[in-house]
Amino acid sequence: MAKKSNIKQEIAPPVGFNLYQDKKNRTIYKHPFYQNAVYIPVYDYKTFELYRKRYILILSVFVVLFTMFTQWFQIPWWASVGITLLLWFFLEFKLFTFLKKQQPVKHFDPESYESYSDNFAKQGTKRILIKTILYLLVGILIVYNTYYSQYDSMYIIASWIVLGLCVLYALFQMVMLIKVTKRAKARN
Repeated sequence: MAKKSNIKQEIAPPVGFNLYQDKKNRTIYKHPFYQNAVYIPVYDYKTFELYRKRYILILSVFVVLFTMFTQWFQIPWWASVGITLLLWFFLEFKLFTFLKKQQPVKHFDPESYESYSDNFAKQGTKRILIKTILYLLVGILIVYNTYYSQYDSMYIIASWIVLGLCVLYALFQMVMLIKVTKRAKARN
């Protein structure tokens, strides 16, 4: 049975793949490998957001550990890989146990709920454009910093990969914005 809460839903509509919203504004998550879709209650949404961003967290931990181990303590690079893999398995296990505790959605049909593109439009054009510009700037500044600080070639390659990912994400945001605005104009 779901817990009752006096907390009002102040979170924005969920934007992300496999995230849906029903007519009662409840957040629904359908994990690609998990059998059932589950409701994500408001009081557990911050925990869910941490698990949802686990790959970014793991990548950040790897970068920090790799730099710290190799530059400061002269520990082999594979130690940072091992610790990062342990953290990844731990977060995957925590997500799995978290999803098992949530209330399943009966007869889930993704077409009957608001999806990624529906909630993407609710962010607003200005916010999407600002996010796009900021991602591009972060990528450019990371590349600039690696050249300015005269890092090794491995760090330069990694910074160019990060810039490439930032550009891909910015392009994805722009393509989604164009699709959503075209669909909104077609409805009107």
